[in-house]
Amino acid sequence: MKLPLITDFKGIPNEAIVPEAEQPYAVPGDWRWVRLGTVLLPMETRKPRGGSFTYIDIDAVNNKCQKVANPKIVAASKAPSRASRAVHDGDTLFSLVRPYLMNIARVGSEFSEAIASTGFYVCTPAPVVDSRYLFHFLCSPTFISMATAKMKGDNSPSIKATDFLQLPISLPPLGEQARIVDFIEKTNAKIDDAIQRLDSFLDNLSDRKVGIA
Repeated sequence: MKLPLITDFKGIPNEAIVPEAEQPYAVPGDWRWVRLGTVLLPMETRKPRGGSFTYIDIDAVNNKCQKVANPKIVAASKAPSRASRAVHDGDTLFSLVRPYLMNIARVGSEFSEAIASTGFYVCTPAPVVDSRYLFHFLCSPTFISMATAKMKGDNSPSIKATDFLQLPISLPPLGEQARIVDFIEKTNAKIDDAIQRLDSFLDNLSDRKVGIA
């Protein structure tokens, strides 16, 4: 069934709403549980042209920090057959293969002209969803569990694109989405700073012991 695209938070089509029985948890009264596909724009095809292009495959993603870390520069004449997904600044790349491995990354402006593998679902947010909120929700344990539960296959278990688009996403009003993400990112920044300080302390611990002795 083709999912409708939500264009107005106040006029969400009934077909977009997730039945209460399928909602993972309760949300505030002005939020909505909707199908993921109703807040994503259609994927686009981009074929390699010219001398070379930046290619983002699964190996290019650092799944520890969910970033594009090692993209390849590939000659257009030697482009892999899977190199055909257009990406844009603010998109989220979600690997449909073994989603529990969390090969997920948010595309920055430096990769807006790159081409991604068809192993990813390229999530381009519709205007009703903040691109940062979308990224953080897709990385959440709740969503990863739902995606993993839909895997099929033995050798390379994966979730079908059609099943992926049917998964629920909680949709607060845009202003609330921004506030949630601001809180998450400020908190994560504090955690990262604490980790760096601890790592620095541990790196210098042996020197400190020598000095004390």
